[in-house]
Amino acid sequence: MAKKQPLYPHVPNSKTERLPQTSNNNHQEEPMSLNLTREQVTETIIENLIQVGVLLRSEAGRYRGVLETYDNIALLKVLIHSHELKEA
Repeated sequence: MAKKQPLYPHVPNSKTERLPQTSNNNHQEEPMSLNLTREQVTETIIENLIQVGVLLRSEAGRYRGVLETYDNIALLKVLIHSHELKEA
Protein backbone atom coordinates (compact mmCIF):
# COMPACT_ATOMS: atom_id res chain seq x y z
CA MET A 1 0.00 0.00 0.00
CA ALA A 2 1.37 3.42 -0.99
CA LYS A 3 2.13 5.87 1.76
CA LYS A 4 -0.37 8.71 1.90
CA GLN A 5 0.99 12.17 1.23
CA PRO A 6 0.06 14.75 3.86
CA LEU A 7 -2.80 17.03 2.93
CA TYR A 8 -0.85 20.10 3.96
CA PRO A 9 2.89 20.74 3.72
CA HIS A 10 4.95 20.58 6.89
CA VAL A 11 4.38 23.58 9.12
CA PRO A 12 7.31 24.10 11.45
CA ASN A 13 6.87 24.46 15.17
CA SER A 14 7.63 28.15 15.76
CA LYS A 15 9.47 27.39 19.00
CA THR A 16 11.90 24.86 17.55
CA GLU A 17 12.00 25.29 13.78
CA ARG A 18 12.05 28.15 11.33
CA LEU A 19 10.85 28.39 7.76
CA PRO A 20 13.68 28.58 5.25
CA GLN A 21 14.40 32.17 4.32
CA THR A 22 14.34 32.91 0.63
CA SER A 23 15.67 36.04 -0.94
CA ASN A 24 16.33 37.24 -4.44
CA ASN A 25 19.95 37.64 -5.51
CA ASN A 26 21.25 36.54 -2.09
CA HIS A 27 20.62 39.86 -0.35
CA GLN A 28 18.91 40.45 2.95
CA GLU A 29 15.35 41.67 2.73
CA GLU A 30 13.68 43.79 5.35
CA PRO A 31 10.94 41.98 7.30
CA MET A 32 7.42 42.91 6.31
CA SER A 33 5.46 44.94 8.80
CA LEU A 34 1.77 45.74 8.87
CA ASN A 35 0.15 48.69 10.54
CA LEU A 36 -3.54 47.90 10.93
CA THR A 37 -6.16 49.23 13.28
CA ARG A 38 -8.99 47.08 14.58
CA GLU A 39 -11.44 49.53 12.99
CA GLN A 40 -9.84 49.19 9.55
CA VAL A 41 -9.81 45.41 9.78
CA THR A 42 -13.41 45.27 10.99
CA GLU A 43 -14.67 47.53 8.19
CA THR A 44 -12.72 45.55 5.57
CA ILE A 45 -14.17 42.26 6.82
CA ILE A 46 -17.70 43.64 6.75
CA GLU A 47 -17.30 45.09 3.24
CA ASN A 48 -15.78 41.84 1.94
CA LEU A 49 -18.62 39.76 3.37
CA ILE A 50 -21.26 42.13 2.00
CA GLN A 51 -19.65 42.03 -1.46
CA VAL A 52 -19.71 38.23 -1.60
CA GLY A 53 -23.28 38.07 -0.30
CA VAL A 54 -22.53 36.41 3.02
CA LEU A 55 -23.59 39.39 5.13
CA LEU A 56 -26.56 41.69 4.63
CA ARG A 57 -25.84 45.39 4.94
CA SER A 58 -28.66 45.62 7.48
CA GLU A 59 -26.80 43.11 9.70
CA ALA A 60 -23.44 44.95 9.54
CA GLY A 61 -23.93 46.73 12.87
CA ARG A 62 -24.73 43.52 14.70
CA TYR A 63 -21.77 41.71 13.12
CA ARG A 64 -19.49 44.66 13.98
CA GLY A 65 -20.41 44.02 17.62
CA VAL A 66 -19.53 40.34 17.24
CA LEU A 67 -16.14 41.19 15.71
CA GLU A 68 -15.38 43.54 18.63
CA THR A 69 -15.37 40.52 20.95
CA TYR A 70 -12.58 38.79 18.96
CA ASP A 71 -8.94 39.04 19.95
CA ASN A 72 -6.44 40.40 17.41
CA ILE A 73 -5.35 37.01 16.06
CA ALA A 74 -8.91 35.78 15.57
CA LEU A 75 -9.81 39.06 13.87
CA LEU A 76 -6.90 38.71 11.44
CA LYS A 77 -7.92 35.12 10.66
CA VAL A 78 -11.43 36.32 9.81
CA LEU A 79 -9.92 39.07 7.64
CA ILE A 80 -7.90 36.50 5.70
CA HIS A 81 -10.91 34.23 5.24
CA SER A 82 -13.10 37.13 4.10
CA HIS A 83 -10.45 38.07 1.55
CA GLU A 84 -10.27 34.47 0.33
CA LEU A 85 -14.05 34.45 -0.14
CA LYS A 86 -13.85 37.70 -2.08
CA GLU A 87 -11.14 36.31 -4.36
CA ALA A 88 -12.90 32.98 -4.98
